[in-house]
Amino acid sequence: MSDKKWKEIIFWFLIGQSIRRIQEHTGVSKNSITKAVRILRAIMIKDIPRVFSGTVEVDETYLGGKKRNKRKDQIRKDIETFGKESNSGFGTTKQPVFGILTRKGKVYAKIVDDTEARDLIPIITKKVKTGSNICSDTWRAYTGLAARGYVHRTVNHGDKEYAKGTNHINGLEGFWGYLKRQLSAKGGVQRQYLHLFLGEYVWKYNHRGLEVNDQVTRLFKKLTKFSGKKRD
Repeated sequence: MSDKKWKEIIFWFLIGQSIRRIQEHTGVSKNSITKAVRILRAIMIKDIPRVFSGTVEVDETYLGGKKRNKRKDQIRKDIETFGKESNSGFGTTKQPVFGILTRKGKVYAKIVDDTEARDLIPIITKKVKTGSNICSDTWRAYTGLAARGYVHRTVNHGDKEYAKGTNHINGLEGFWGYLKRQLSAKGGVQRQYLHLFLGEYVWKYNHRGLEVNDQVTRLFKKLTKFSGKKRD
C-alpha cells in the first residue's frame, strides 16, 4: 500500500471513522483497512512512556460485562473500600484493567488477571521510578508501596474522601470515564481484541494535545520503524 493511502487511513482512523467509512474515503478494500488498523493499534500499544515519575496516580477499573454477578475480586475491594458492595464494577465477565497516570498528563493502562498486590505491585515497580509520589485509594493491594521506596498517599473513598490537597486519583478516574465512553460508542469489543482498543485510546489520550495532522505524522513515523521500510 502506498504511503499516501497509509496516511489517509491513519487520518480517518484517528478521527474515529469506522472501517466502512474509511473504505468509502480511501477506496482501499475492507480487508486491507482492517489489517492496517490492527497494525496501527499494535503500534500505539508500544508508543508509551517507559517510566513514570513525579506525582503518579494508580487505580483499577473493570470493562465490559453485564450488570449482574460481580467478580469476586471487585466485591472484596468494594467491601474493604466502601464497607459494602457498590453498584459499580459489576459483572463476572468484566475485565480488570490497571492504570498509571502522571500529573504531566500521560497514562498507561494494562489488562490484568486480578487486582491483588501480586498483580499490581510488579507493574508499579517496573513503570514508576523509585522515590515518586504515588496516590491511590485505600485498596489493600497498594499496601507496602512506601517500603519499596515510594512516597505513598491515599484517599479514602469509603469516607467519601476524593481529594486531600494534591492527593487524589481524579486524573485516572477522568481517563477511565473517557475510555468507557469510547468503548461504549463502539457497541462493545470482543475480549480477544480489548487490548488493542485499550492501546488505541491510551495513545489518543496521551496525544490529545496534538493537532490531528501532527498525530498522523507521529503514527506514520512509528509505522516506518515498525515495518522497517523507508517511506516518504
